[in-house]
Amino acid sequence: MRSVRALLVLAVLATMPLPAGARTWNAAPGGAQAALAAASAGDTVVLAPGRHAGPLTVLRTLTLVGAPGAVVDGGGTGTALTVLADGARVEGLMVRGSGKNAMTIDSGVHVRLAHGVVLARLGLADVMYGVYGERADGLVIEGCSLTGRVSPGDESGQGNGIHLWYTKNVVARRDTVQHFLDGIYLSFADGTHIESSDVEHCGRYGLHTMYCPGGRLLHCRLSHNVAGCAIMFSNHLRLEDNDFTHNRGPRTYGVLLRDCSDGELVGNRMVDNTIAVFMDNSNRNHMQSNLFQDNGWGVLLFSSCAANVFDSNAFLNNDYPVALDMRYSDNRFDDGRRGNYWSENVAYDLNGDGVGDAPYSPVSAFAFVSKQYPDLAILAQSPAVAALGVSERVLPVLRPSEIVDRHPLLRPDRGLMATAGETEAPPRPAWPAALGFGLLTLGALGVMARSAGAWS
Repeated sequence: MRSVRALLVLAVLATMPLPAGARTWNAAPGGAQAALAAASAGDTVVLAPGRHAGPLTVLRTLTLVGAPGAVVDGGGTGTALTVLADGARVEGLMVRGSGKNAMTIDSGVHVRLAHGVVLARLGLADVMYGVYGERADGLVIEGCSLTGRVSPGDESGQGNGIHLWYTKNVVARRDTVQHFLDGIYLSFADGTHIESSDVEHCGRYGLHTMYCPGGRLLHCRLSHNVAGCAIMFSNHLRLEDNDFTHNRGPRTYGVLLRDCSDGELVGNRMVDNTIAVFMDNSNRNHMQSNLFQDNGWGVLLFSSCAANVFDSNAFLNNDYPVALDMRYSDNRFDDGRRGNYWSENVAYDLNGDGVGDAPYSPVSAFAFVSKQYPDLAILAQSPAVAALGVSERVLPVLRPSEIVDRHPLLRPDRGLMATAGETEAPPRPAWPAALGFGLLTLGALGVMARSAGAWS
């Protein structure tokens, strides 16, 4: 009956002349949909404080505003608020209580076949999908707080915070997203711009893209997810000045790039992740001035990757700065003039130009082998592995890969160190060098002893 009455109201309104000027409609609880139906393009509908039962639908280019304390409640069924009009604006509302059916895309707000819609200062809670944009080019999601129903690390959960499908040029900025399967999920979304947003404590990925060229992720924080950012089949992306931190677990990443080429990662901070950057079949990407600190693996690079360039990055205290499965490669760890800072590298600089005089190989034999057999990681800090590392430095023929940094930096960029909470480079450990000289001394003594035995 409710839907029949709504259709009758719309039929009557369609025969009425439009008002000469924009009007403001004040809707008390229970009268929201009637006000939306009565309003004309350009009007403003203000929802009074209190609970406004959903579902509500915006059919015209108008502004829907919530007074402080106004709540749109879906009652646990379907989508709470649907926007179908180009250029509509929704702001200042609390939206809660969507349904739980993924097949019907139960959402807090569903923007469908509408261009240029603005969602500002919304609070969404207890929803399956937060904001679902479907063929909604030019959608703006600004200053919104989205909270779902998925426990951190629960990959069986359902529903994403911001879910975009077949959209172009969407902007999401100053949003907070948590407790969804994926905080932000983009599918066939071209030119998406995500800025100054926090995505945390999700069941799977903070940001997940599929076939999304030309996107931008700037000044965001993606933390305590299974993976901070999983980018797949998406070229020409730029990730700049983001924090990918505390993504830990058996298969967790700060940034995962799969079939992604011609992208740029600049000035990001990847701290305390199992794997900071994982790359598979991704080519011609440029990674510059990033911080890799306290990760299990700094960069895990598959042989399917080619022509990627790493320069001016700082690798600090990672268990394995670089691991790969290739001996020869055209991936480069310097740009021809500047390389990277490696906290494990005991470098020397005779001409004082800030660049090491000898190339540095960031790929250790143990990292090479443990990539194939991850269970060996339990031996990473053993004396045998430490001795193997010293042997590689003394005898370059033992290196498992030809990849080297030809211009290693003696000090990291000061700006990167400031973001890491340090103003100076950490002291390099002296024990590897001491152990190396000790082994050489023991070897020399052994040779002398054998020689003495031969002459006696």
